[in-house]
Amino acid sequence: MTASDETLTTDEARAADPAAVPGVLRVAAIASLGAGAIHATAAGAHSEHRSAVIAFVLIAVAQIGWGAWAYSRAGRLVSLIGAAINAAAIGGWVMAKTSGISFVTGLDAKESVQFADAVAAGLAAVAVVGALAALAAHRSMTTRPHPAEAGVATVA
Repeated sequence: MTASDETLTTDEARAADPAAVPGVLRVAAIASLGAGAIHATAAGAHSEHRSAVIAFVLIAVAQIGWGAWAYSRAGRLVSLIGAAINAAAIGGWVMAKTSGISFVTGLDAKESVQFADAVAAGLAAVAVVGALAALAAHRSMTTRPHPAEAGVATVA
């Protein structure tokens, strides 16, 4: 086994260790779980439109799946995927509120901002910022979140 093989093994072990997930990524994961839960309930609220239900279920599964993955695993790929999923959710929300989403029946007309969808968009934004911060930090993994991270998690 070479030195680079040992480093790779150590990095992989650290990435798989829940204690190695940085606090900012855990905050992002929790925010994504919350946004996904809201989207899952939105699927039921839009049950009369099949394509809207499919859209809400897909984004809910993506956000909840990523949130669970990111809470237990760290890494560049994890952060990039989380930022992309949650940025897409924000983009969809902006489209739905400004012009409607023409290719999704039930969301094709502009809607006013409602409390639940605003909270979901806010949580998705927290997830994007947290995932990008974890990506940019390149700091050593720690189980103890910074006090500001704990405050954001409390608000989220």
